[in-house]
Amino acid sequence: MADEKLDLQKTWTDEERLALAAKLDEELDAFIDGLEKKRYEEGWPEDRWQEEMDKHPFFMKKAPQPGDDVHPMFEGLQKLKYDPEENTAEELALNYKDDGNFYMKHKKFRTAIYSFSEGLKAKCDKPEIKSVLYNNRSAAHYFLKNYRSALIDAQKALEYNAEYAKSRWRAAQCAFNLDKFELCTQLCEELLKRDANHNDARELLKRNKTKKVVCSQSV
Repeated sequence: MADEKLDLQKTWTDEERLALAAKLDEELDAFIDGLEKKRYEEGWPEDRWQEEMDKHPFFMKKAPQPGDDVHPMFEGLQKLKYDPEENTAEELALNYKDDGNFYMKHKKFRTAIYSFSEGLKAKCDKPEIKSVLYNNRSAAHYFLKNYRSALIDAQKALEYNAEYAKSRWRAAQCAFNLDKFELCTQLCEELLKRDANHNDARELLKRNKTKKVVCSQSV
């Protein structure tokens, strides 16, 4: 049975994975839009909102129990996972990293975030793998304009690899978008210290200074 599960996981075609990702994106958007509508039109309290969120497979904190109503997308999400009994923590993390990269390539950023998050849950103890997972999840958040989450993940990536230029650059971009002027300056200067030819960092540093002045004048 274990071999059968593993074979099923490894025989998904690119088309099937893309179709599932598209369906997950559409389902998630409709789900959140529906909750927003109910919260504003029906005056849902915060605890009711959280209760409904916990029913969705993207947000549920525990697996459904026998007799529970199971969300129709739960089975699809389960198919995106690999069996931890068949993989080491490192293999599991790398499998999820590869999944996430695939979804990033096809602009399925929410599904990519899910994959990278599952990779981190595998608890692989290799810092080079953790740094990549955090960096890649940061990129997915960034493309969704979740700048705060993207910044947090970029900084975590730097904790595991202090010379990760991509993470430092993304952190600088996030800081700029969040009006964290001092942090943006610091990160740009660190980039230029490591690479004097980093023209993007030099340009962002100029834009950051200008934006800081404009914002201070508008207060």
